[in-house]
Amino acid sequence: MASFFCERTAEYALVPILQRFLEAHFGSAIPIFFWKTREGNRVSFEIHKNRHVRVLAMFARRPKLTGERRWLAGNVNTELLQFSRAARTVGIPTIAGFPAVDSVFALYSNPPIFWFRLGGFKGDGLAFLTDISEPRPRPICEDGAPLETLSLERIVEVVEESATVLPWDDAMEHISELRLQHYRHDFFRFGWQGGYKPVYFLVSPGN
Repeated sequence: MASFFCERTAEYALVPILQRFLEAHFGSAIPIFFWKTREGNRVSFEIHKNRHVRVLAMFARRPKLTGERRWLAGNVNTELLQFSRAARTVGIPTIAGFPAVDSVFALYSNPPIFWFRLGGFKGDGLAFLTDISEPRPRPICEDGAPLETLSLERIVEVVEESATVLPWDDAMEHISELRLQHYRHDFFRFGWQGGYKPVYFLVSPGN
């Protein structure tokens, strides 16, 4: 199966959509790409030490061409499911976003997106297909069974139900430790490039 854009490109389409929706409900939702020596350093702590946040982790997934017209494939890797299980123990829910498009130009305006709650999947990974010729594309497992997705409204509920309100330093420490755990697990697969990296949304504790 052939890829035609990377996860970072998918992020650029997914982040604004999710950010706007979270902001409409919570008041603020700041996406960050965490660096221990930037967001996680002492200067950042001093600036933000009186702030509390909820944290949502989001992994972008990229579509792949199957060779069959209008059918796309996607997957949720083992590493992402393991990350989500670790993140759940510190009050950080994890989702993934998959733009169901067959061209980078289709990302431009209101693309169909499948949102998945990674904590809801069992096993060691998941592959799925979708027929984008349908009026409302939906993901199905390789055996044809439908795959559960999240609406944006449901993502808001996930944040309210599962994202712990954390002081800034605790939030950054949890993110740092998750990064180290994830990096150690992926080192032999990815080498010095590291593994898959989520976007973290720092969400206001409430209205």
